[in-house]
Amino acid sequence: AELPPPYTAIASPDASGVPVINCRVCQSLINLDGKLHQHVVKCTVCNEATPIKNPPSGKKYVRCQCNCLLICKDTSRKIGCPRPNCRRIITLGPVMLIPEEQPAQPALPVQPDGTRVVCGHCGNTFLWMELRFNTLAKCPHCKKISSVGSALPRRRCCAYITIGMICIFIGVGLTV
Repeated sequence: AELPPPYTAIASPDASGVPVINCRVCQSLINLDGKLHQHVVKCTVCNEATPIKNPPSGKKYVRCQCNCLLICKDTSRKIGCPRPNCRRIITLGPVMLIPEEQPAQPALPVQPDGTRVVCGHCGNTFLWMELRFNTLAKCPHCKKISSVGSALPRRRCCAYITIGMICIFIGVGLTV
């Protein structure tokens, strides 16, 4: 994973004095006319957010690998991308500073330990930290229990088939 491009000073490409900045995702110019009071502006080309100021006090910017700009607390250790097609969980490490950058530089996204599990009830993805693959996991979204791995469903399937066969034999034995 790579860091987004460094912050650049707000510049003006021509003599008209209209402030512009390069998009941090696609590098196209974003017109800042009337937007200088905002912390973040949206690019009209790629529709991604680009910071133009330091984050508010106690916050920091983190850019997900899907290019979504996230704003989280300074003290956050993990942050989840809210985009439905991403849902990546980013573990925030120490802040990497490059001298010509402003202090609010996002941390490197690191894949956390554990396994990504899809809930069998609500379909949401969550991180399961247990190493055994024959356990039950409680979904943090819907609070229902799903099995992790293939061992538990296989055992249940064998048990249901065995009970079904016993019922069939009893039914045949009673009718004959």
